[in-house]
Amino acid sequence: MQDAPPPAESREPEPTPPPIEVSTPILMEAPKSSAELLAPTVVATAPPPPPPPPAPPVEPAMAAAPAAAPPAVEKGRWWAVFSHLMLFAAIPTIFLGGVVTFLTWQLLGKDDPFVEDQSREALNFQINIAIMSLLLAASFIGLPLVVLLWVIAGVVSVIAARHASRGERYRYPAILRIVTH
Repeated sequence: MQDAPPPAESREPEPTPPPIEVSTPILMEAPKSSAELLAPTVVATAPPPPPPPPAPPVEPAMAAAPAAAPPAVEKGRWWAVFSHLMLFAAIPTIFLGGVVTFLTWQLLGKDDPFVEDQSREALNFQINIAIMSLLLAASFIGLPLVVLLWVIAGVVSVIAARHASRGERYRYPAILRIVTH
């Protein structure tokens, strides 16, 4: 006996596939160079990204460092620093640091006004320290104060050298300006 096909009513209908969406093709020009061949093509465009939030204000301490100074200016700064630090040669010898600072002021100060100004200021400070050291050493009571004077003078000289290394003019407090232009 042959099997009869089942009745049509008992068969489940097959599901229909979802409709295929057809989009309009985008016509593009032919690439003109090999770079255009390698460049990715964008078919659909996304909405533009939102603008970035505004940058917070920059604090003065966090500001970008200034551009490097030209070599001539850098060289002048270091001669000014050298003049201020010559105090450490003037303290034990009384005159050697002053002589070197005087020569720096006279020889290199002609070409660079910053070196001229800072060397003259350092020379004035060294002369003041030498005079105060001699006056204190002349009295037996002031002799122990000479060491304290030298320590204070060394600290102030290093502060002046730091200012000069940044290109800032430094004035020593409470000294007599003996050497002028």
